[in-house]
Amino acid sequence: MKRKLTWLLAASGLVMGAALAAAQDTQTPPEQPATEEKPESTVEEVIVVTASRVEQPLAEAPAAISVLTAKDIEQIPADDMGDLLRNVPGMNVTQTSARDINMTARGSTNTLSTSQLVLLDGRSIYLDFFGFVMWDFLPVNFSEIKQIEAVRGPGSAVWGANAMSGVVNLITKKPKEMVGTSLLAGGGEIGTAYGSVTHAGVSGKLGYKVSAGYYEQDAYDRKEYAGIPPYENQGTSQPKVDLRFDYDQTQDSTLTFGAGYAGTDGLVYSGIGPFAIDSGSDLSYVKADWNRRALRISAFANFLDADSQNLVSRGLNGQPLGFKFTTDTYNLDASNTSVVGMHNIFTYGGNYRHSSFDLEIAPQGTEKDEWGVFLQDEILFGDKVRWLIGGRYDDIDPLDHGVFTPRTSLLISPSPAHTFRLSYNEAFRTPSVINSYLDASILVGPPSGAFFVPARAQGPSLLGLDLDEEHMTAYEVGYVGTYSHGITFSLAAYDNKTEDSIDFFTAREYGGTNIPAFIVPPNLPQTLRFCFSIPPTPLPLAPAPLRGCPVVGVVPGTTIPVVGFGGLFPSNFSYRNIGEVRDRGVELGLQQRGKVWNWFVNASWQDDPEFKGIEDTSDQNLPPEWRFNAGLGYDVGTWFWNASVNYQDKAFWGDVALSPSTVGFTDAFTMVNASVGMRFMDERLTLQVIGNNIFDEDVQQHFFGDIISRKITGQISYRF
Repeated sequence: MKRKLTWLLAASGLVMGAALAAAQDTQTPPEQPATEEKPESTVEEVIVVTASRVEQPLAEAPAAISVLTAKDIEQIPADDMGDLLRNVPGMNVTQTSARDINMTARGSTNTLSTSQLVLLDGRSIYLDFFGFVMWDFLPVNFSEIKQIEAVRGPGSAVWGANAMSGVVNLITKKPKEMVGTSLLAGGGEIGTAYGSVTHAGVSGKLGYKVSAGYYEQDAYDRKEYAGIPPYENQGTSQPKVDLRFDYDQTQDSTLTFGAGYAGTDGLVYSGIGPFAIDSGSDLSYVKADWNRRALRISAFANFLDADSQNLVSRGLNGQPLGFKFTTDTYNLDASNTSVVGMHNIFTYGGNYRHSSFDLEIAPQGTEKDEWGVFLQDEILFGDKVRWLIGGRYDDIDPLDHGVFTPRTSLLISPSPAHTFRLSYNEAFRTPSVINSYLDASILVGPPSGAFFVPARAQGPSLLGLDLDEEHMTAYEVGYVGTYSHGITFSLAAYDNKTEDSIDFFTAREYGGTNIPAFIVPPNLPQTLRFCFSIPPTPLPLAPAPLRGCPVVGVVPGTTIPVVGFGGLFPSNFSYRNIGEVRDRGVELGLQQRGKVWNWFVNASWQDDPEFKGIEDTSDQNLPPEWRFNAGLGYDVGTWFWNASVNYQDKAFWGDVALSPSTVGFTDAFTMVNASVGMRFMDERLTLQVIGNNIFDEDVQQHFFGDIISRKITGQISYRF
């Protein structure tokens, strides 16, 4: 009840603020010299495509969707995509290292978030082999992005598998929208250095663009964890190159070709510890699109080649567990929209995708095929009521059955400025190749590291078992309204039920007839002291030298069978489907975009998840109950400044199972970011100082993550 009252107070305050803004008389701002202030003008209507794969005004989208425009991206003091999208209501973002970012809409995220589909101009950068997104594999610079559309809630009905908690679509500018050459260079604290160059031009019907960028940063600080051997934390270096050619065949048809490369290195955190991504790991792509009005045919290929080593988990040879992963993905996609009669707008399409894999820890997972088709009908009942109904059918390896995901949305607009929305959605995520075909052996042991026992991790497919898809059923009530002065107010309440979540678990423990063999670590001295204190279990069958606390000579690397340790060490790990998780929450926000002033404020409340059919919930992550974001910007041409505040409530993290010390709550934190800059030479030269976490609060966004400290950078850009 206290939680509900808190939300009602916050909601009432924002609604009253919107009402007061709407009640104000529109006044003409006083004239100012051109060098001091730009005149306000009517705010342009925001057009989106991601919610239903057809262009439509933001207020008419059949799902909750947030938009970051090119101006927003330029003005928000963000260091990476995580800092940008953290400002979206309902988006749970965690940064665990200099390069490792994860995000999930309307749910708890983790070290490898798997339910959020990410697109770049419609090309998926979701990595099917493990089911997550490496955000530093984006080959474009911030300045090339025209708009970011974040759908908060299921998107499988039009985008297929893995768009379960939401879809983030990054839409880049056309070459003709960025003609000229831009140079940028910057650097500052924590060894940060970056730069980019972009050149675009138009020659007749042909538009072209070439860009390149580089980013590097040293590692953040880390705290120590009991039972976890120390390792050297790592920063990151990220080169990128991108090409694009647009050929306007006719006034309403365009042929586009693109290719790019993005590399990375640094730490990726997982449930079994940090993986160090080797330098030279990269994702490259080629892409072709043909558009004619609403008809679009697209083909792309992604080529991933990366190598890594786990800094904590060891193989049976005592060396760090290696994970080399190579994937090739080929995708063909087509979609179209047709108007039938006066009351029906049909959108339809489908895709086919083939992927091949070479995975060091899943050697039997070599191929994956999938295809899907979708159809939706937007039925118009006059100009005030619209009803969208549709669904998609997908057939995807390794599932032995097809998956149908329906959705429907009723939109009521009593006036063009106000739209109410009632929606029902279903969505799903397929088991990844690692989920199904994992095949690796690791060493597990006590915190002291005096001895280890071997444990086998195998996917269900290798054990003759099947995994089902994770399935979400979602209900939503929403509202979008536009008031005077271009103020937009949005409100959404949701109820999501996720069934058959895929869980990594201990399938068997040593004991009885399942006797472990202790492996002496190769790096220990020849003479070892074993002190077993596991009363009251005796060790009658143990070798005589191992009883009590004797000093014994043992050759490192040898194995010693021992009984009497039943239930203390896992012998087998695997994946399984478990129970049901129910998430409920409310999101609301206010925003105004203007020529001089721009601001936003939003809040997200998420109830504690409800678990059913899950016996042990100690390893289930709990999202922050409250998130709050606010930003304010001022731009008068010659100079500008921006500031943003991000607050996140405490959260529980149980997804890193290295030791009890790696599980627990992170404290609530508040990050304040700010930037200030000046423009010269007819705004072609810009100098800017950007501060992230300017008050240097110790921000730990995941319990096993780095401490995100203050970073002040300066940059210079020149456009000609």
